Amino acid sequence: MGYQPKYAAPRSQPFHNQPPKNPPSQKQNPENRQKKSVVRTVLFVLLGIVVIPVSLVLTWHLLTGMAQNVGRPKPAAQAKTADMAIREQIMDYAAQEVSTVRSALLAEERPQEEIPEETLPPVRKLYWIEEGTQVAPEPNPDGYGYSDDPVVLQQVVDQAAWLLDGQELYFRPDAELFQGSQVKYYMDDSIFAITWKEVHDGSVYTFSEVKIGHPSQFRRFLAGGEYGSEMQYLTTEMAESVNAVVASSGDFYRFRDFGAVVYEGVARRVEGTYAETCYIDTNGDMHFTYGGDVLTVDDVQAFVDEHDISFSLAFGPILVDNYELVEHTWYGVGEIDEGYARAALCQLGELHYIVVTANTEGPYQDIPTVKMFAKNIAATGCRMAYCLDGGQTAAIVMGDELINRPVYGQQRKISDIIYFATAVPDGG
Repeated sequence: MGYQPKYAAPRSQPFHNQPPKNPPSQKQNPENRQKKSVVRTVLFVLLGIVVIPVSLVLTWHLLTGMAQNVGRPKPAAQAKTADMAIREQIMDYAAQEVSTVRSALLAEERPQEEIPEETLPPVRKLYWIEEGTQVAPEPNPDGYGYSDDPVVLQQVVDQAAWLLDGQELYFRPDAELFQGSQVKYYMDDSIFAITWKEVHDGSVYTFSEVKIGHPSQFRRFLAGGEYGSEMQYLTTEMAESVNAVVASSGDFYRFRDFGAVVYEGVARRVEGTYAETCYIDTNGDMHFTYGGDVLTVDDVQAFVDEHDISFSLAFGPILVDNYELVEHTWYGVGEIDEGYARAALCQLGELHYIVVTANTEGPYQDIPTVKMFAKNIAATGCRMAYCLDGGQTAAIVMGDELINRPVYGQQRKISDIIYFATAVPDGG
C-alpha cells in the first residue's frame, strides 16, 4: 500500500460525533512580536532614506526657483518652464512614497487575524493497493453502520461528498425500502459503499453502490487464487478471504466456455461467435465487445493491449452501452426471455459502480426477464451495464453478510467473484 497527498477536504467522521475543540489563544508568541518589530524598524528606515531626502531636494528646488524669478517680467513668470515640470514630478513622487509608507505603517499596527488551526481542512491522502497483492487490507469494523432513518442516511451521504467529488448517487435516503430491511453502509478514506433493497415489478432488487478512490480497489478473485483452479467456494467465503467491503458473484467462468476470458492482462481463451464480453481496464472503466468482434485469442489480446485491460467478465448480455439501453431478441446464455434471478455490474461514472441482483423474497415472487431487468438497470442512470451469471449464482455480500436472498435460500459454490476493497492499511 502507499499514499500521496490528493486534495484538501473536510475529514468525514461518519459514525462518531466529535466535541468541538477549544478556540486557539489570541496571544501572539515572542517570535511573532520579534518579526513585527523588525518589520516596523525597516519601515521607519525607509521613511528616513526616501521621504526626508526627497523633501530636502524639493525644498531646494523651490527656493532656487523663487530666487530666479525675482525681478523677471510678468510674462516670464507665467510661463511654465522645464524646471517647474521637474518639480511637479518630484512632488507627485514624494506624495506617493509618503502614502505608501503611511499605509504600510498603519497595516503593521493593525492586529492580524489568525485562522484557528482546527478550521483548516486536512490534506486527504490517496491510497492504493500495490500491484500483485492477493489480499486487500482489512476494513475498519468501525466504518460499518446500519440505518433506515432518512435523516441519518442523509448525514452519511453528506459525509461521503468529498469522495463522490461532484458525482450524484443513485441511492436516495428517502427511498422506499423493502419491508423490514435496513440500509448498510461503509466508509473510510478510500471507499464509500451503501447497500439496500427495493421492490420493482414484483421482484426484490438488491443494490450496492460503491465509490472508490483508486482503480486498484476494483478487483477480481478466482477460487484457488489462480486461473484454471478447479476449486469452488461460496461468494461469502471468497469475499471474507480477500477482505472485500462489497463482493458480487462473477461469471462462473469454470462452468462454461463462453466469451473472452482475460485475467491479469492476459487473454486465456475465447468463444466469441455470439458472446458479448465485458472488460475492466486499468482505470476501472468498463468496455464491451459484441458477437463476432473477437474470434481468436490473438484478437482478444490485441483488444487487451489497445485498451490496457486488467480482466474480463464473460456472461452477458450487455444491458446499457454508453447510456443507451441495448435490446436483444436472442442470446446464447441466461434464458433472457424467461423469468430468472438476475445479476449485473453497472458503471455510473469514474470509479463509481453499482452491483445489483433481482430475486424473489417475502411476498414478492416475480422474477424478471432480461428486458424487464435491463429497464430497471437503465433507470439508475448508469453509463454501462452488463449481466453477470444469475440464478442461484447471483449473490451480493457486504462485509461478511449475504445481503440478497439467493434462489432456494442458499448460495451456490462458484469459481470467481468481483469485489471492492479498502486501500487504507489494516484497521484504518
